[in-house]
Amino acid sequence: MKLAFCLFRYFPFGGLQRDFLRIAEECIKRGHTVDVYCMDWEGEKDARFSITIIPAKGWQNHTRIGSFAAQLQSCLNREKYDLIVGFNKMPGLDVYYAADACFQAKAREKHGFWYRLMPRYRHLLRFEKAVFSAEVSTQILLISKAEQPKFMQYYSTSPERFHLLPPGINQDRIAPSHALEIRTHTRQEFNIQEDEFLVLLIGSGFKTKGLDRVLFGLAALPDAIKKRVKLFVIGKDHSKTFQQQARELNVMNQTFFLGGRDDVPRFLLAGDLLLHPAYYENTGTVLLEAIASGLPVLTTDVCGYADYIIQAKAGKVLPSPFQQAEFNQTLQDMLLSPLRETWHQNGLNFSKEADIYSMPQRAADLIENFGLKLLFTQAMEMRGEVYRELENRRTQRVIFNEKYYFLKQHFGVGWKEIFKNLLQGRLPVVSAKNEWLALQRLEQLNIPAAKIAGYGCRGLNPATRRSFLLTYELPPHISLEDFCRDWKTTPPHFQLKQNLIKEVARIARIMHENGINHRDFYICHFLLDQESLKKNKKLILFIMDLHRAQMRKRVPERWIIKDLSGLYFSSKDIGLTQRDLLRFIKEYRNKSLKSCLIREKAFWQRIKERGNKLYRKHNSD
Repeated sequence: MKLAFCLFRYFPFGGLQRDFLRIAEECIKRGHTVDVYCMDWEGEKDARFSITIIPAKGWQNHTRIGSFAAQLQSCLNREKYDLIVGFNKMPGLDVYYAADACFQAKAREKHGFWYRLMPRYRHLLRFEKAVFSAEVSTQILLISKAEQPKFMQYYSTSPERFHLLPPGINQDRIAPSHALEIRTHTRQEFNIQEDEFLVLLIGSGFKTKGLDRVLFGLAALPDAIKKRVKLFVIGKDHSKTFQQQARELNVMNQTFFLGGRDDVPRFLLAGDLLLHPAYYENTGTVLLEAIASGLPVLTTDVCGYADYIIQAKAGKVLPSPFQQAEFNQTLQDMLLSPLRETWHQNGLNFSKEADIYSMPQRAADLIENFGLKLLFTQAMEMRGEVYRELENRRTQRVIFNEKYYFLKQHFGVGWKEIFKNLLQGRLPVVSAKNEWLALQRLEQLNIPAAKIAGYGCRGLNPATRRSFLLTYELPPHISLEDFCRDWKTTPPHFQLKQNLIKEVARIARIMHENGINHRDFYICHFLLDQESLKKNKKLILFIMDLHRAQMRKRVPERWIIKDLSGLYFSSKDIGLTQRDLLRFIKEYRNKSLKSCLIREKAFWQRIKERGNKLYRKHNSD
């Protein structure tokens, strides 16, 4: 795809700017073309994409932004872009990366009536409406879940337009194996003694980050502790006001303004405490960077990512409303606390397990998805290697942007099929939406399945509705039907068979416990990842063909029986023993086998009878 990325200003040390760059890099890595439009670009220009500087006119910031947006539209109209992605609020966007909080909410919470008469307010409100208004279709990449209700309150934005991204810190923030060596060298370079405390405030926008609160807290420390503390302030911002404050509080000799830097990871490793008592912070990426480095954190609950500090047990989060005295005391307590090593280790352990790195990849996935929605006609006309073709549905392997995908196209089921299903008491499947929703639900449950690359649907008439679902090609795999075909004559290794039975039962249990039944639950729809067959690797089974899956709060027993009898029927010819079937029951119910057989004898008997009936019918046809 040809993409336009638009932002007001780029400078190397801004959080938004770093996110923009990493998403652009991920899109380029996937073969897309990225053209960048901005008012200013500070630092070295990246040769991997075209950068157009649009000089904006005006004395005030909001007038310059207006000038930039007007000129930008002219530039975009001259080019043919598949998608326009914005990193600031402005008109004409297909996708908006929501790094900023809801302006309307902040304006009403912090300012009175007269503020809302100012030209600046009216201009910024117009730009926010251009993104979030119910009348536009801009898709929103959300990085703070707390902001969504505010946008919906003020603009009636449809919830389907919001797409929550995971955090996305750089992997270089993870403490390396030689972290102690880096810590020692950095502290020696800046003359920090072993008995001294290095506390950090990191981020552009010193006022928002709460640097004044930090200076008050530093000044309030007892002299015996204060003289052992050094505060490093890292970030690009005007520091004159805060330097004056530090002088007035008599802590200037312990406060060092290092400016914006590209070697932040070594300071995270060298530090003893990260201070982030922000007045407001949509996310607070530096909090996660500190966790990954093992640096304890003291922050406020207004930060979007403050919950991660609580989850990781990697520091303290102060509640609102902020109390300076509480901050002062907590700062002192944390510096002297014997728990600092525990917070350090908790952060390292959390960063190994939590998904706090995949934001650029997920953002690129969604951008590709949105692009395909806009290219609905192209998707419906794609031709490739046909795997299955029915009257109203086609499945094929296609090439898009030099990558292989699987494409399911639905062309309308017709009223006859709809009435047939309704008369049988079933909701008809009239589009790819059912499978699209099912795959999203399986991803939430961590059940391996095809990964969504795109989805689109057109038409109000359910009988003629056209839709498609595009999924990434799976790694090399084999269906369980083919993999187990010769087990009767050539039995597999006992441990392999046992692991496969347990994994099939686990997947079935999680699906049914979470309100999902497959309706075509046969072993041919389990695909075994061949790479996972290697020694000491966990077996991975992908569940496929979910276009008829049903989702509700609770699966009725009759549909559970249908799914499990389908499994039983489709596995009757692969040589499973009675012990194997009992292993499945025990794993599926996740409780003692005795309890299953005594209390649920009739339930399992019904499954067996239905499976045998299916088997007889199948072999008589």
